[in-house]
Amino acid sequence: MAGQAAAALRAALTCLKRIGVEPETAPPSLVATVALVPPVAAGAIFFRLVALEAVVIAVGAGLLAHLAARLLGQPLDGTPLLPALVAVALLGSGATVLWAAVVAVLAAVLELGRARYVPAARLQVGLLAYVAVLLLSRGAAAVYLSPDGVQTSEPIRLWLQLGDKAPFDPVRLYVGNVAGPVLATSMLAVAVGAAWLWYSRRLSLLVVLTFVAGALVPIAVERWSPGYQLASGPLWFVAALVLADRHMLPRSGVGRPLLGFLAGALALAVRARGFAIEASVVAVAGMQALNVALQGLDWVRHHREESAARLRDLRDAALALGRPRRPRPAD
Repeated sequence: MAGQAAAALRAALTCLKRIGVEPETAPPSLVATVALVPPVAAGAIFFRLVALEAVVIAVGAGLLAHLAARLLGQPLDGTPLLPALVAVALLGSGATVLWAAVVAVLAAVLELGRARYVPAARLQVGLLAYVAVLLLSRGAAAVYLSPDGVQTSEPIRLWLQLGDKAPFDPVRLYVGNVAGPVLATSMLAVAVGAAWLWYSRRLSLLVVLTFVAGALVPIAVERWSPGYQLASGPLWFVAALVLADRHMLPRSGVGRPLLGFLAGALALAVRARGFAIEASVVAVAGMQALNVALQGLDWVRHHREESAARLRDLRDAALALGRPRRPRPAD
């Protein structure tokens, strides 16, 4: 017993050393989870119990999904905890506990499906889970509270409603004590998480820069205030902590900057079409899904025989399910 405890302690110390000194050698999901610690801490400071409830629900959903995978013998290349945390982080601070449970469970289940059927897909399914719930709930998951508990619009929605009369306080926008997503209002906290990813050699500065370049296009065309539009915790949560994560990017040297530029341009252009701050989440999720779809088509093009064999197997399985079973003859 003592030997097992000592071995577990040595393993834990080795893991801590890898995280602190050589984070690039640590498991990718663990590195990405550590990057979420500053936004989670900022959310707990600003929204207190609401943020803590969301974190507890995400951790519970992630651990249950991990346990289910172990019991079923399903291999995992990460942990369902990470997408569950990403999904609840983007929920409106005024969303009910039910929506937190729905997005956390959906994200964990999607991660199990991704790991089982498309393990090579570079996709943050927590983002997809939130976008799906956002669209299906018709915005019910995007109800926002200010840190003092008053229901109000987040800064970009205020800008859409009030135009140039919208209150502009760059310090509050940067620190994050404004209405917004429960764990992603603070640009300062997101910057700390992004700095950790960069230290871990997981952050692509090229994608960040091309994202900014793409975002500046609609800003320049529409003559918006760059400071107001870009000083946004939710925007950089999805741009830096999700999109620019090397583990989520295509391997193509041309595809990476192109993905960043298109995501930045789309994220800013669509926000004036009714989505407000949710535009950045929808844009990044859409670009990731498009990237995975293109990768899938490229794989099919290079593995035509294997693709045809899989399609035949699916057809035969569907036909077998559709055939009525003949009764066995009596003895």
